[in-house]
Amino acid sequence: MEHAAVDGYEDLDQDKYMIEALDLTKRFNDLTVFQNLNVKVKKGEVLVVIGPSGSGKSTFLRCLNHLEDINGGEIIIEGEKLNPKDKKFLRKIAAKMGMVFQNFNLFPHMTAIQNVMEAPVVVKKENKKQVCQRAKILLDKVGLSDKMDYYPSKLSGGQKQRVAIARALAMNPDIMLFDEPTSALDPELVGEVLNVMKKLAEDGMTMVVVTHEMGFAKEVADRVIFMDEGKIVEQGTPEDVFDNPKQDRTKSFLNKVFK
Repeated sequence: MEHAAVDGYEDLDQDKYMIEALDLTKRFNDLTVFQNLNVKVKKGEVLVVIGPSGSGKSTFLRCLNHLEDINGGEIIIEGEKLNPKDKKFLRKIAAKMGMVFQNFNLFPHMTAIQNVMEAPVVVKKENKKQVCQRAKILLDKVGLSDKMDYYPSKLSGGQKQRVAIARALAMNPDIMLFDEPTSALDPELVGEVLNVMKKLAEDGMTMVVVTHEMGFAKEVADRVIFMDEGKIVEQGTPEDVFDNPKQDRTKSFLNKVFK
């Protein structure tokens, strides 16, 4: 796959970028999370962001989806610049991006299929019957066709996260953002969620994934970014970053992860 041109990464074709984060700055009071951060993602690309806790990875994702306001720079989604003052426009942009969080955030009083149907029916005012059919297909896609009438309290953590993925897909997003989607799961449940994400990647979904799952990053990513202290320390193919890291900080991080 062709990769994006960012911080010296060679641009091999002129395909339109799905995401352009240009000179982003984000502060929380006196704390600068990142400054002049640049990331671009092409259509169908799977970008995996790794790094130690507190390096700004999750905040970066939340800025992309406008869950956090930026203090500088600009975000362009599919050629359209985010305008924080235009709420209608922000809703339109948000609908293009599905986001899956560490915690599942399912409605506890709704069944799995009701959780998946809620946003298309309520937010997009889509036909309930058509949404129901799509929800059934999506739950089957994530391997939960037999659990569609179960409430979250009756589902395992891995099943809840798969419902959350189906719920995000129900809005027909062009981009999927994953914020450490397996970090709240028991180890034996991680694989079932990662398998769903692998299938999405195989289907050509544009994805930005923040994760500690290095095996997933090595197998599925087109490009890996290593962040530390709000900066992109190193990036490249999984082979570049994992097998031949150039920066000492990257080497130190990977040595601790893989020892």
